[in-house]
Amino acid sequence: MGPELTETQLLGLWEIGAGYAPPARALLLAEAVAPAGEAVADLTLAELNALLLDLREGSFGAALPCTADCPNCDEPLEVTVTTDELRAPGRRHVPGPSRAPATLRAEGHEVRYRPLTGRDLLAVDPASPEARRVLLSRCVLDSDHGVDTLPETVLERIAQRLADLDPGADTVLALACPYCRHAWAAALDVAEYLWAEVEGYARRLLHEVHTLARVYGWSESEVLAVSPARRRFYLEATAG
Repeated sequence: MGPELTETQLLGLWEIGAGYAPPARALLLAEAVAPAGEAVADLTLAELNALLLDLREGSFGAALPCTADCPNCDEPLEVTVTTDELRAPGRRHVPGPSRAPATLRAEGHEVRYRPLTGRDLLAVDPASPEARRVLLSRCVLDSDHGVDTLPETVLERIAQRLADLDPGADTVLALACPYCRHAWAAALDVAEYLWAEVEGYARRLLHEVHTLARVYGWSESEVLAVSPARRRFYLEATAG
């Protein structure tokens, strides 16, 4: 079981992260459960996902209900995956050095590269037409002919190898349509999935605070001090 945040902590995360772009929100969520002193922005994407899955499991449970439309017949599907199924290689985040860099030799270039990190995502404007090249160039530690002169084909070769260098950086679900039997792979953004749950929970909780404060005159802290089960009773009583 991962670390569980209190309702007050979840409200604080939502309030801060509401104005953030997705990469910054992912780091905010990961920092909430990272070991003290760990530089979350410098973790690889797989390490960030491990932290996010720990947070999700501790605060909302291990089962993640998902929906998807079959790309072949457009039928809507409902599937449930678990945090353990999404972890790679089935382990929780362990503090320590990131994965060692790798070397690619292709088209006359020798390139040493590393996995992508959260800091890389923060540094790139996703709206820029050069976003992909800039992001992949940040992975390059050194090149015998210089980073700026690397052809797109070499950078794409690096992109294809990043999943092997950092297993778990991409969380992908293997799906099969029960109607037309079409099989495909669907990406699941763990950070955005978790953020949607944090936002939904925070908004429901604030509505509860509003209702109970209006009826009983309680402060926010007094409402949050009441257990969720007892709050449900009081809310049902106010509705009656």
